[in-house]
Amino acid sequence: MDIVMIPFHDCKKWLREGFRTRDAHLAEHFCQDPRVGKILVINRPTSLAEVLLKRTSWNTSTISDVVKPIYRKKRYEITQFKQKLYCLDTFLPDFFKVIIERKMWWFSAFQNEFILKSIKKAVEDLQLEHIVLLLQNPMAIGAIDSFEYECFAFDAIDNWLYHPQMKSNHKVIKSSYKTVEKRANIIFTVSKALIDIFKNNSNVYWIANGVDTNFFSNAICKNSKSVTIGYVGKIQERVDFDLVEKCLKQHSNKKFVFIGPIYAQKAKINKLKRNYQNIEFTGDIHYTKLPMLLKNIDVAIIPHIIDEFTDSMNPLKLYEYLAAGKPVVTTGIAGTMNISKYIYVGNNNTFVELLEKVANEIISGNIKAHDIANSMPCECTWNFRSKEMLDKLEKILK
Repeated sequence: MDIVMIPFHDCKKWLREGFRTRDAHLAEHFCQDPRVGKILVINRPTSLAEVLLKRTSWNTSTISDVVKPIYRKKRYEITQFKQKLYCLDTFLPDFFKVIIERKMWWFSAFQNEFILKSIKKAVEDLQLEHIVLLLQNPMAIGAIDSFEYECFAFDAIDNWLYHPQMKSNHKVIKSSYKTVEKRANIIFTVSKALIDIFKNNSNVYWIANGVDTNFFSNAICKNSKSVTIGYVGKIQERVDFDLVEKCLKQHSNKKFVFIGPIYAQKAKINKLKRNYQNIEFTGDIHYTKLPMLLKNIDVAIIPHIIDEFTDSMNPLKLYEYLAAGKPVVTTGIAGTMNISKYIYVGNNNTFVELLEKVANEIISGNIKAHDIANSMPCECTWNFRSKEMLDKLEKILK
């Protein structure tokens, strides 16, 4: 089978930041499966506004030496950067439309005639056969009629109906989900809660996130005398910094490190940095550096607010923490149960005390990093998840 992926993220982001997201991990592991021929990733169309205001390039070939263009025309380029993996870049000369529509432009761009023709042309240029369309971005729903395929699969990553940054596009997301529910041959969801959105489709499967255990093996280390507490991921509205502040007060002798880009709550973060000496924000880091940074962390935390959005998630960081040999103290968000005995679930009243308990267990040597890393079931790997997904796609194609 050949796969056309329309991911939430795209190849340019993967190359700049590392293959750290669900869509990137799946693409990598699809490449390793002999059942898969070529994979074409449809990058987000780039606008003139983005090029000028963000001072970025519209085509992947200009951002990395490891890729090469194989088809190039005006505003259209196909790039190859792995043996099986290709990406399509397109450019639209939109400026004021982007500023007016904001995130809605993403939806309208995938309805643009030039973009739709470009997708069809890319499929023809690469001579793809027995095609599976794997859509992971509900805002790109307009692309599903741009070319012919044998299977339409949708991979639901979080519930965009409750995404804090998508509130103004609620009606569009809801409409897109209805189209997916009606037309998709198969639907995958990252969490159990997302299944209910597509309850009228009889072919919906929960396939959680995973991890490459070998990638994090160097992060497994011996217990230390002092405890460093760490968080990894995008810092957005979902992080409960009121709870974090409670932890900072109670554990003033411990260092807290937050690894990841700051997208929201900057005022709260600045306040914490002013008032507490034991907290550090590293900013964004390339994924290849993550194991090295996790090596210096003793206890990992997920202090997320529990709401309809976080209930739809399956935190990828959870699997990475465990693979790195770190015990996890988390709030009761979705996807934390029945994975490992080294996941400790608390609430606003018990989180701080749980953190104290786990820290003491680390210092005393009662919790060992290798035991944590070995505690995950084998199905929690990207190798297993990708094969599970391909098995189900293969049955539809037969």
